[in-house]
Amino acid sequence: PLVSGASCSNQHQRKIFSQRDYGNIALVRPSNGGRFITDKTFVCQNHNCIPYHKVCDLVDDCGDGSDEENCINHFGCSPNYNNSQQYIPHSSVGDGTYDCVNLEDELISCNTRVIRGILLKSFAWLIGILSVTFNIVVTGKGVSILSSITSSDRLFDQVLIMVISFGDFLVGGYLATIAAVDTFFSKDFCRKQFEWLVSSECSTLGVISTAGSQVSLFSMTLLSVSRLWKLTKGLCPSKPVNKKEIMKVVSAALILLSLSFSIAIIPLLPRFEDKFVNAIYYPDVKFLKGFYSKSDFKHPITEYYGKPRYEVTDLSWMSIRKLTQNMFTNRNGELEHHLLHFYGNDPVCLFKYFVSPNDPQRWFSLGILGLNFICFTIITISYLLVNIISLQSSSQVCEGAAA
Repeated sequence: PLVSGASCSNQHQRKIFSQRDYGNIALVRPSNGGRFITDKTFVCQNHNCIPYHKVCDLVDDCGDGSDEENCINHFGCSPNYNNSQQYIPHSSVGDGTYDCVNLEDELISCNTRVIRGILLKSFAWLIGILSVTFNIVVTGKGVSILSSITSSDRLFDQVLIMVISFGDFLVGGYLATIAAVDTFFSKDFCRKQFEWLVSSECSTLGVISTAGSQVSLFSMTLLSVSRLWKLTKGLCPSKPVNKKEIMKVVSAALILLSLSFSIAIIPLLPRFEDKFVNAIYYPDVKFLKGFYSKSDFKHPITEYYGKPRYEVTDLSWMSIRKLTQNMFTNRNGELEHHLLHFYGNDPVCLFKYFVSPNDPQRWFSLGILGLNFICFTIITISYLLVNIISLQSSSQVCEGAAA
């Protein structure tokens, strides 16, 4: 049967169409030689018509996606932020490269969790809850006996023990919270991982865990040296508690806390972003998928602006953001972007101790790692000497008693 041009939204007013048995329309048109030529034409659901060779070609030629429906040669990404449809070959799914704007081509085979493994998650819950509970009790008892302490040495030790408890409390709170985050995201973490890694919540947990561990380590170092020093003094009496001694103890505690929190917060300060920001995430930019490091910006910036006078990796993050912003019109305002900060290197948001030669924060990380190693060494040597001196004193006492 013949159908009119209205079947194709009046695209072909003077053409005649013949309906085929398999549902397509054959367009009949005259040629220069007087013969009739038949073109296969696909009728879209919105009544537009396209050449049949454009069906299943990974492009929405119809405008409603009907020419790409039920095709077995591609993967259809979910509609992105402007409701446009995107299609990619099946070979691009799970190949390690983000092709879909919403990254789902790499997420469908993703089994990443915040905490990998039920054993680690159970351990985080258990240690976190026990640590928080135990250190609240220890701190409470320490506060209750402070007023009864008359020796400055004992006051110093007691305050350091309370500071250690505070650091362990922070670490325990971090463990319980990160376990709760894993439970909250559950299996949906693959889709939410980019938002989580650039979030302020992840950075806050990184600060808490880093500050807590540093507070405990620095306090234990000072406590071990203090005990060794008192042991070497022998039977010399300790100074009584007075305002001056209290100020010394409080000052020491504040210095430890300040140093620990400074180490944790410095990587997040805006003035140091070129040292600690690892990448930028543009959730709404089609060709900037996933996290983009400075080296990743070389191609799009070069393609748009031409070869720059300076290496892209030598530019500041602020300059890169401005160059990227200028690639787009200002109709929609500033492009939404998120910085991948120091603590976003891993879903558990820990301090980045293990760095590669190309990481801009490698000297900071290695410096803190070296500082912590020195603290562990001091603690080990101090307690070894404490044990040696204690054993020698015990031997002398026993020999004196025997004599």
